[in-house]
Amino acid sequence: MKFFRILFLFLAALLSGAGAHAAWWEFGRESNEPSITDLRFNSVDAARLDDMMVLGPEDLQNGVIVLRGQAQVGRGEIGLVEISLDNGKTWNAATLADRGLFTWEFRPELGRDYPFRVRAISTTGVSTGPEDHEFHLLVTATDGTAEAKATFRKLLDAYQAKDRSGFMKLVSNAFEGDASALDDALMNDFRWLDSIAIQTNITRVVSNSGLFELYFTYNRQVRSTRSGQFVKDSSASVVGFRRGTGGMKLVRMSAPLIFGVSDTGNVATSVTGQAVGQNVLTVDPYSGTANTQTQGNTATAAANSTTETGTKTVGPAQSYNFDTDSIANQDFNVMQGDIGSPNFPEAALLLRNGVTAKDIPCPISSTNSAPTGTYNLQSPLFGVQAGKCYALQLLPGPKYAIIEMISFTQTALGMTATFRYKYQPSGSRNF
Repeated sequence: MKFFRILFLFLAALLSGAGAHAAWWEFGRESNEPSITDLRFNSVDAARLDDMMVLGPEDLQNGVIVLRGQAQVGRGEIGLVEISLDNGKTWNAATLADRGLFTWEFRPELGRDYPFRVRAISTTGVSTGPEDHEFHLLVTATDGTAEAKATFRKLLDAYQAKDRSGFMKLVSNAFEGDASALDDALMNDFRWLDSIAIQTNITRVVSNSGLFELYFTYNRQVRSTRSGQFVKDSSASVVGFRRGTGGMKLVRMSAPLIFGVSDTGNVATSVTGQAVGQNVLTVDPYSGTANTQTQGNTATAAANSTTETGTKTVGPAQSYNFDTDSIANQDFNVMQGDIGSPNFPEAALLLRNGVTAKDIPCPISSTNSAPTGTYNLQSPLFGVQAGKCYALQLLPGPKYAIIEMISFTQTALGMTATFRYKYQPSGSRNF
């Protein structure tokens, strides 16, 4: 099963007096096996971790981590959620509420590496697998803003020195653009550009849910190895960082790029509004032509060539997979917890674990890029109806899709829904 499979399960309108329930789980998971479907350390989502969860002082709440999450199971109920900070030698019971919601808090030691585990146990005695939800948790004493600035300077130094290997060591495994395209773009940048000189001025650093977005202006001058002429540009842009093993790592870059300009369409994850209409550097990776062109609202048309579009109709208890462009029938039992009302006139959209959503304006025909910022809508999405549009963030990657709900039809078995979509398999935000 592809990790970024999305399940669209549309719940039927219910008769008066009936309860609204539904359930889903990943393919291959037994219906009586619990799973942790949401896990957050204060405001930092564990689904976004690279190979370990690294927090800083700014991520704590008065020095405390409040762990919040949800466990689900197809059969039975969640009876216990436990957390271990010593590789399973001892366990601490979390406070359990309705629908498998749980909380637990502790005061970590700065600089200490905790072998973290969380497990859920159902009332039928079945536990999550020992390797399902375990990773290392580190709370560093380093200030995140200062670390983001230092990493940005290291990237600048490596790029101007044409140190491709040193640059890519500072790129996260969870880079939101195409990391392979970035590596290739650096090779072409260093092939077609010489005497790279970039002066930057950091205007602000914004921290949100573990993401550090660094805003800056720049003055750049490069020499084209093809023409021998110097090309200059000045503009503003944004880069984003998250902590991981080895410190802060690059996870996103907005156009105009100052790194990887040979393939903006597959590297940039958004466009900086302040730069739209300004002349910025471009490099043709094949001819080596270096020039300037006006920055538009999308990074480049190159990313659009990989965009997949279409219209799909999904019946009751069916799912659609963006990656394979396929519809499949799904088995589902009753989910524990009431998720509707006795008279439920609308469909609900259920997303696979790890997929989050964000409301966007309709129609999607006028949307050329997935929005930045936090995708804070999680499964199930209520109030879904014809004429609503959503941007979806699919993990790992992440990858992005936007959908526009067209119609719903009530059947004897449930709700049939039709939606149109744009999907970008390259990992770019641009459609």
